[in-house]
Amino acid sequence: MPSIPSFLKSKSKPPQPITTYYLSSPSSSSSTYDTLLRPIPPPNSPQTIPRDTLIFSFTHPPLSNSQATSFFLECIPDPIGFLYHSSSFISKNLILNEKPEEIEWRHQLITLELENKDGLAATSGGKISISLKWVEEILNQVKKGNKTYENSIKEFKGVLLHELVHTIQHDGFGSTPGWLIESIADYIRLQANLNPDHWRKSGSGNKEKGYEDGYDIGAKFLQWLIGIEEPEEKSQRDQLNVIQAIPIQNTLSRNKTTTTTTTTDQISQPQPTQYPLSSTEEEKLPAIPPNKPYRPGPFPDLVKLIDSRLNYEKWHDNWWDELTGLTLDELWREYLRYYGR
Repeated sequence: MPSIPSFLKSKSKPPQPITTYYLSSPSSSSSTYDTLLRPIPPPNSPQTIPRDTLIFSFTHPPLSNSQATSFFLECIPDPIGFLYHSSSFISKNLILNEKPEEIEWRHQLITLELENKDGLAATSGGKISISLKWVEEILNQVKKGNKTYENSIKEFKGVLLHELVHTIQHDGFGSTPGWLIESIADYIRLQANLNPDHWRKSGSGNKEKGYEDGYDIGAKFLQWLIGIEEPEEKSQRDQLNVIQAIPIQNTLSRNKTTTTTTTTDQISQPQPTQYPLSSTEEEKLPAIPPNKPYRPGPFPDLVKLIDSRLNYEKWHDNWWDELTGLTLDELWREYLRYYGR
């Protein structure tokens, strides 16, 4: 029998990812943070727990082997705590007639994994994947002075929130246009004041079907239809700052860990999130006139009604007419006209 080459004998196995599971409990006035979200052993059957609770898992490389992971956890020391609080914020802005004790989450097990992969982030089913290559790019920008530590925190929070929306929102059995899926996720991010500075202004977009760009363009469009004013149209005291409203808790222990592996046949192929690139030239748009032009609506429950129907029905474009009295293209034309386009 031929001998095994020495370089193969000495080659060490790569460190295994670390996974921790957490269980959330329905909130009450007497509950503390430790009882609302606590580490648990790997669940054998998530469906045996009440449907209004969530199980979270967090998988990441050992800190000693990943500078990007260390930086991410410096910025977001308790990502599961952030996701937990964000799930409540999302439900209030997405779910019609939301009551905590009556919610049946689309995915009861939500997994967050930091992975060495291309792209920025991807969500499939209940799994959120964050690219450590992207995190490392952010770290390098901070080192060079091109990005502040505070902006990095805000960007990580915004992406986590966007991806979490994808685990909660309904898609009409896969029939919903991709632009609308991404627009709703960024609309929720916008309500949390976690949108980056390079997002395009309200009224931006191509005159013909510009809504199909989705993301920030679609988010601003949906916000306008719902009737929420832009921050520049509000007084300073009315500006929303959910960076503080969705807190980061530092009390969770990451010491109780288990090493696990996930079979790929349990998770469908992730769809990458492709955010628009920041522009070096700020798009110049006319100021809103003192006497604001006509605007349809508002339709305050529009996003909630759409998501509610997508839980039971396949998407159809005539929903716009049914819910607003105008077609999508008519709504888009009124949106651009409102901003002088």
